[in-house]
Amino acid sequence: MNEKTKQHGRRLLRPLVGMLATMRVSAAAVTVAGLPLSAAAGYLFATGRFVWGGVLAALVGLCDTLDGELSRRTGTASALGAFVDSTVDRLSESFVLVGFYWFYRDSWYGLLAVAALVFSLMVSYVRARAEGVGRDCRVGFFERPIRVLVLLFGAFVLGHAWMPVALGVIALGSLITVIHRIIHVLAQKAGPA
Repeated sequence: MNEKTKQHGRRLLRPLVGMLATMRVSAAAVTVAGLPLSAAAGYLFATGRFVWGGVLAALVGLCDTLDGELSRRTGTASALGAFVDSTVDRLSESFVLVGFYWFYRDSWYGLLAVAALVFSLMVSYVRARAEGVGRDCRVGFFERPIRVLVLLFGAFVLGHAWMPVALGVIALGSLITVIHRIIHVLAQKAGPA
């Protein structure tokens, strides 16, 4: 997602972030709130209640956006907070996609949910490992906000019959981003190890 789009989203959320800051809600509390919501969304998807699962998944996406903005607004951003946020994000994404796997487990569509899960996790993993060895990896178009939007489109618009299309888009878009990131990192000049 490009920086201009992120800035526009931040402007839209300013009133809500300001209200949370005034109420002294911590960014960590917002981060952790996303976890039970995503587990409940996964359960709803697993039991075929896609619209309600989509509502909770949208709230999880909102929590994911608000926590970072709130930590920046209140000056509480930290490396440890970023670590917790990233870990919770991966768990949240896993809960939701496992729910889709469970719903489609008796068909080939279940494999699409597994592929979407694996490649979604790899998008973040490749960036984290690249940055861990001192390489820039801020490339790729299919980051978590885009994956959430595709998932919500599937839940609200496509429904049971066509949700596998959304899962396939998530899997393919994530795989392309993983490959893009790997190529980008490998193309960088070697520096000190």
